[in-house]
Amino acid sequence: KKGSKGPVDASVTTDSHRRFFFFWGLGSRRGRRTKGLRDRRHRRPFVALLDMGGDLFHWERVYTLKFSAWIALGFLGARALANRATAGRLEAYRAKRGIKVSVDKLQEEIWLVACGAALSALSGCLLAYGPTFARGCNLLDTSECYSNVGSSDVPQEIALYYLTEVGWYLSLILKSLAGVGRGDSFVMEFHHVITLALVIWSYVTGFTQAIGVLTFFVFNQSNPLLHFSKLANYAEMTRARCVLFILFAAVFFVSRVLILPAVVIRSTLFEMPLAATPEEWSGAVVYTWYTTNALLLALWALNVWWLRPIVRVIARNVSGVDQGRPQDDTVTRDGKPSEPAAAAKGYKKKN
Repeated sequence: KKGSKGPVDASVTTDSHRRFFFFWGLGSRRGRRTKGLRDRRHRRPFVALLDMGGDLFHWERVYTLKFSAWIALGFLGARALANRATAGRLEAYRAKRGIKVSVDKLQEEIWLVACGAALSALSGCLLAYGPTFARGCNLLDTSECYSNVGSSDVPQEIALYYLTEVGWYLSLILKSLAGVGRGDSFVMEFHHVITLALVIWSYVTGFTQAIGVLTFFVFNQSNPLLHFSKLANYAEMTRARCVLFILFAAVFFVSRVLILPAVVIRSTLFEMPLAATPEEWSGAVVYTWYTTNALLLALWALNVWWLRPIVRVIARNVSGVDQGRPQDDTVTRDGKPSEPAAAAKGYKKKN
């Protein structure tokens, strides 16, 4: 009839609706909530939570997480074998050079350098030669980071890499309990737990696969340099220690303090909502956005907090305070000066 309105296409959403979904994640109050979502309000909370989990998680991926436990055991077993194989040679090298640090510290840093370099190279290869959707997700262009959103299939290499990272962080948390490594500080253990939660969440939701690989690449670049500089410190290579630590500080600042918020967090904050339909944001997918960004911001805050002890170490090396005293850690993993460094500055140990 004349003047009558035609059928409204529900798939067409204006920018104002998209912004509303982005900020609230609950959909419009008028006609946007489906009957299923209205029914959930009247169900018991536990049943509603299970229904939400069915929409949010890919349960077949949750089941495959069991393989990461075996990978963690593989890391711990390989570490135990490496400790046994290198103990005699490192002890002889330590006695010959007059190195005062223990063998277990040397073994710790050698292991972390080797595994950190391997994971860094693997993440770079996945970005350069990985699946098609990952090739359009890089430091300069993140427009294709969410092109596979909603897909239930994970490329085999991406799934294997995620499971390897989960197993790696599990081994870092359990190494002291298994007796194959040195214990970390509380701050470092907290960092491992947050990173592990972010990796598992990204894997089981399937919403951040490509951006997850990019995040791994950003985080993995500075780790080998840190442990390489500590290894040079233990081996009393003063010049190499200073050069490696300054290189680590530069890579750490550029990757974890600048690139992480400018590329990764910016993408998850503003590009992730545009990849989802309004119906997805009115359901359970919005919780992926909240959780992913909360974990990323927590990791970025830790990295900013670590800048202070890093700058302090560089300042002491430039001023010559630590020259000739590389026998132990200049700064512990929680950011406090070690006992040799504290004694060099005149600090007295409290009784």
